[in-house]
Amino acid sequence: MSLKHQQHERFRVLMAGDIGIDHRALKHHGRNITVANQCNNVLTLVETTPFDLIILELTVNGSGVTVPDRLRHFRHPWQSEFLARIKDPLGINNKTPVIAVINPTEGSQRERHYSMEFDDSLIRPITEEQLNKIIALWQTKASASDYIQILLSKTKNNQRLALTIFEKLFEELPLQINGIKDALKNKHYDAAKEITHKLNGSVSFCGLLEIQQPASALESCLLNNDYAAVNQHFLMLRQCILNLTRHQKLILANLEQLPTL
Repeated sequence: MSLKHQQHERFRVLMAGDIGIDHRALKHHGRNITVANQCNNVLTLVETTPFDLIILELTVNGSGVTVPDRLRHFRHPWQSEFLARIKDPLGINNKTPVIAVINPTEGSQRERHYSMEFDDSLIRPITEEQLNKIIALWQTKASASDYIQILLSKTKNNQRLALTIFEKLFEELPLQINGIKDALKNKHYDAAKEITHKLNGSVSFCGLLEIQQPASALESCLLNNDYAAVNQHFLMLRQCILNLTRHQKLILANLEQLPTL
């Protein structure tokens, strides 16, 4: 998993232009939202700050992104330069998804054009619910991608092996966490210790540090008969496993679509 997600940093969103919604009204589910309305500010941000998602308003007139004179002389629309800066192969946001916010008056042809350049699009006017929904979608995709990259890194980009490991994890982890729960409930600490040890070994081998940390803490408590702290570490471990398994369909679908290496 990327260092960002291993450290539980917030999902960073750049809202460029007048989206028409006060970002303070959005539901901040682990998100850090930055707002920029000036062209130069947007360009500076995309070149100096890593983002997980960029929402770019494509309105030239009105209260939208201010376009400097130097961009008015380009043959292509000024939006193309924004996108070129964002997708620069050497840029820190070259893999960041970009969502276009467009006006309904621009027509279906313009929408098709944007779909070729952008990762997704929204048609004004948009609601808080729509914006929250699309941010949540890409937030989920980013988390799933992080888990995939961990396994691909551990398997030296062996897609088939990574897929097999994920299938095994999704089969075993729910059974193991339920087994630990039942063992702790019945104070069968030896059984809980044995299951936790196996689980800890599996996630450590896979490089899933987010799960391995609470698993190690729980195993240590059981080994040292520190039963007072067991419940806290168990609850954390269960939540970390849920964080992974809720992406099961997306992870497996993405791996199945990757070209065989």
